[in-house]
Amino acid sequence: MTRHVLPLFLVAAVLSGCNDTRDLAPERADRAWHPRSATGLSLPPDIRDPMMEAGARTEAQGSVSPLGRVGIALPEAQDHALSLPLLIDLAERNNPRTRVAWESARQAAISVGMSRAAMLPQLTFSAMGGFQRMALPLPNYLSERGYLTSNGAAAFPKLELDYLLLDFGRTRAQIDEAKYQNLAANFGFSAVHQQLILDVISAYHSQQAAQAIVVASHHAVDNMTLLLNAAQSRHAHGEATIVDVATAQRNLAQARFDLDKAIDAEHGARHALLEVTGLPATLALGVAPMPAQSLPHSAPEQIRHLVDQALASRPDLLADIARLRASDEALLASKAALMPRVSFAGTMSGYLGALKTYGTGRSAPASAIAQPEAGAFLQVSWPIYQGGLRANAIHMAESQREAAKATLLKDRLSVERQVADSQDALETALAQVKSAQVLNDAARTANEGASQAYGHGVGTMTDASTAAAALFEAQAALAVSIAQAFTKAAALAHATGQLDLTHAAPDDLSEAAP
Repeated sequence: MTRHVLPLFLVAAVLSGCNDTRDLAPERADRAWHPRSATGLSLPPDIRDPMMEAGARTEAQGSVSPLGRVGIALPEAQDHALSLPLLIDLAERNNPRTRVAWESARQAAISVGMSRAAMLPQLTFSAMGGFQRMALPLPNYLSERGYLTSNGAAAFPKLELDYLLLDFGRTRAQIDEAKYQNLAANFGFSAVHQQLILDVISAYHSQQAAQAIVVASHHAVDNMTLLLNAAQSRHAHGEATIVDVATAQRNLAQARFDLDKAIDAEHGARHALLEVTGLPATLALGVAPMPAQSLPHSAPEQIRHLVDQALASRPDLLADIARLRASDEALLASKAALMPRVSFAGTMSGYLGALKTYGTGRSAPASAIAQPEAGAFLQVSWPIYQGGLRANAIHMAESQREAAKATLLKDRLSVERQVADSQDALETALAQVKSAQVLNDAARTANEGASQAYGHGVGTMTDASTAAAALFEAQAALAVSIAQAFTKAAALAHATGQLDLTHAAPDDLSEAAP
């Protein structure tokens, strides 16, 4: 016995040593890991170059790719500048966040169907077949060799039915829980769209402000060029010193430096806009300027109305309510698990095989069988003791419900603060626009006067340079303040849940708090 077992232990030890996988981890904690051989990992073609995939589908189908399919939806007329509504539409179709949220909502919807399956009859087919050799000891007077052997071959097909009759509402509560989780996922999908729209609006106005600063930088370069020409002309006639010329040259160099910075910032803002739109930063598409429109208005006296509107419309808050109700159903399901489960079980099977026996002293033909079998049962399952499993499941469900309730309260307070902060931010932005407009008008007048005064020899280079620099700063401040005003207005609409709100909340979820 030992002679046979010892080699088995040796083989097991060798095999366990061959399964030591510690070398798959990095060798050292203080060095970055690099693969020693090819990993076989590479970006899929539709991820590596989605433009090519989108173009191929467009040619084949004559349309852009719909939501949920990998690829990029491109504007129909790529030679025209993209307006803000078109950018929002492209972002909703292209940005991966919408597809991730959409798949999450679809998975929640599929979970409803999976939970409903427990209410329907469950049919299972199984089959087993094979060969078996059996040995049975016998007295010597029955068999000369002291045992008999049997060789059998058989197949056992089987069809089983399980149909739930009664579980005291456990399955129904699980179905309702899945429905509320699906509702929460759908509201989460809407929240992703609203956040994406806000991100596009913010990126768009940031790009517009950056573009306006570029224009102001060009004007500053032109103004500094005029001052340099005036200084050189006056110096040639002995009316200005070389210090004036050097100062004008320094101001022009500074203006060109600021122009380069403004162009770089505009490129970065444009790339950020294309990224949130789901388009490659290298795509050569123009962005249409914001059309002339009046500034948004602010109504501080309506703050209570805005808060109530947010509490009734915010999709993230409605998702919290749905999760709270899902936790209520989960608690009911865990309590119903204490009750018995009554079901109907039925089986239909067959025994198809043959058996041949040797060693009895008499040779007999093989015994064959091909007979059906069936059964019908009423089954009651009632766990009596499971080591506190069901009691702890109830405690867990109660804790999860309290956590969902606290999360709803936390988000409600956060929504109220967001609405109040957004309202204050919009008022501040509108006030800054008014101040920036006054500053811009005054800076333009001062620059024109200082430039003309220096050109006529009654002003100084210092005053003209200061006025030109102040004009550039005023123009940049006006562009930024206007962009912030529209961005803050969009943020207020997002805080109240009114940003692209296309459907009202259902009646059974219209309350903002439990």
